[in-house]
Amino acid sequence: MAVQKVTDASSFRTSELSPRGSNPPATVPGFRHFLGTPAPSQRFRAFGIDPLESPSHHAKLRGLMHRLSRRMDAAIKWPPHQARSAEHWENPFIPSGYTYLLQFIAHDLVHSAIPLSVAGGLGRGTTNARRAPLRLETLYGSGPVGSPHIYALDAPSDDRRTKLRLGRMRWKEKQSATGCPFRDIARTPAENVTGIDRSIAGVRIALTEALVADPRNDDHAVMSQLTTLFALLHNGLVDIIRRHEGNAGPNGQFGAAYKRFLCARGALTAIYHNVIRNDLMRRVIHPAIYASYCGPAPHFIDRFAPTDGPAIGDWEIPFEFSHGAFRFGHAMVRPEYQINDRSLHDLNNTLEKSSVNDPANMPLDETWMVQWSRFFEINGSTPNLSRRIGPHLSDGLGNDQIFPAFDETERVGLLYRDLLGAGLAGMWSVDALIAEIGSRQPHFIATSRLLADRAYRVNQLREWLLSTPAYGALTDEDIETLSNDPPLPFFILFEAMQQTEGLQLGLLGSIIVSEVIFGALASVPQSAGGGSLADQLDLVSREFYLTNLLQEVPEISNMAQLVELTTEIAELQQAVPAFL
Repeated sequence: MAVQKVTDASSFRTSELSPRGSNPPATVPGFRHFLGTPAPSQRFRAFGIDPLESPSHHAKLRGLMHRLSRRMDAAIKWPPHQARSAEHWENPFIPSGYTYLLQFIAHDLVHSAIPLSVAGGLGRGTTNARRAPLRLETLYGSGPVGSPHIYALDAPSDDRRTKLRLGRMRWKEKQSATGCPFRDIARTPAENVTGIDRSIAGVRIALTEALVADPRNDDHAVMSQLTTLFALLHNGLVDIIRRHEGNAGPNGQFGAAYKRFLCARGALTAIYHNVIRNDLMRRVIHPAIYASYCGPAPHFIDRFAPTDGPAIGDWEIPFEFSHGAFRFGHAMVRPEYQINDRSLHDLNNTLEKSSVNDPANMPLDETWMVQWSRFFEINGSTPNLSRRIGPHLSDGLGNDQIFPAFDETERVGLLYRDLLGAGLAGMWSVDALIAEIGSRQPHFIATSRLLADRAYRVNQLREWLLSTPAYGALTDEDIETLSNDPPLPFFILFEAMQQTEGLQLGLLGSIIVSEVIFGALASVPQSAGGGSLADQLDLVSREFYLTNLLQEVPEISNMAQLVELTTEIAELQQAVPAFL
């Protein structure tokens, strides 16, 4: 999840992006802190020093995060679970499609020009451009007028755009033919002023540009296929609305197209929210915390009443979510994927399959066409399962081409970036965060010994850090500082391993994720009450039309149902390779 390339930034050294001795800004647009800005005494520290106040200390911080990431290279010895057909490291309750739905959601919540870990500190390039949470900006961009390159013309004689642009798949041994279905994101070649041409001479033109609203949605093959899935559903909803809208009246051509697009976008957003609330969150959140937040009027400890939610443009995301708890999805990434009946691909190949990394082999060929019953449980299918959640990542996320070294540690991979970014963000320390939540919701903390008993927590962390001395070369000083003040993304993974055997998030991780995700849902009027999808779609349609044009859309509360509807309205029941 959240596989974010920094190809353009990786050649810069940390010192070039954030001069030593400069004081980082107190706030960064688009971000805030969970439960309010922590006091200096409440912030994370490394060796007793606050990285936010002491840029000269960053070299020691980088060294510590480097060694911790090396310790986390050791595989976890998971206990067996009841699902005998699954490997011990697999999670039988979370099919792997949810790993990438989490990544898609992360893109919908955060969009920065450069990762904080590479920037070396808060400030330039780390602003979050997202100002409206979970509104599918990652799919729709600025709409047909603001982002026309991602939309298709409605007809040869009509320059209006209501559908998302898609591209044809290709067959591995030949060019795409006109009969090949539209099952990839749209891609195009672009002449390069430098004269560099990555095409295969006489064989295939390099499709270097992905025509998507968010370039991260072409991070890898599964991500671009998930984006295609949502685009196909949007386009099918446009067709449903068009069939029922009737005569739009004078000047109706423009008005009808405008309303049709907005209605389809509203409908897909409602479906998306329903799946997040009733399916994804139910799977990844601790049951006790899910029960507290899934209802129509949860009590949020991090914000004002949901009925007084922030206006569009005012929303900001907590660092403790974006650079802390929500990084848990990286631990769910598998080492390999059965993409469809025809192909099994390892994670390295999957990560490298994009227009940036492999333009001469675009569009995606038939071996990369995702068969969605391999990623979600559909009609009794046996999907790829996600990994259990814990302090260990698949080896492929250490790919030095996708995640090259960017500082003097020469450490490659995603894990080090996660840990360093958290250390530089000025976040709450784990101790202070637990204390603050305990003062507001003491019953949450009291149910977990790991949270309620600090001495026990420190001892558990120390024992784990000491348990595999061959990894990381952690010093005694390292172990004491990490046991007493662990970086938040590491602790969230550790907590999940200790509390739920990696099958769900622990209590602290669940609280942070629930506050943000359910809080974002509460800010959307149609989704705030958590009522039936039919009622939500009725509200969406009547915002633009006199009647409900979406009555034929069935109740969709999980990803399996979303895929099944898409298969039907996109007429992909007999697709080859299989879509469903």
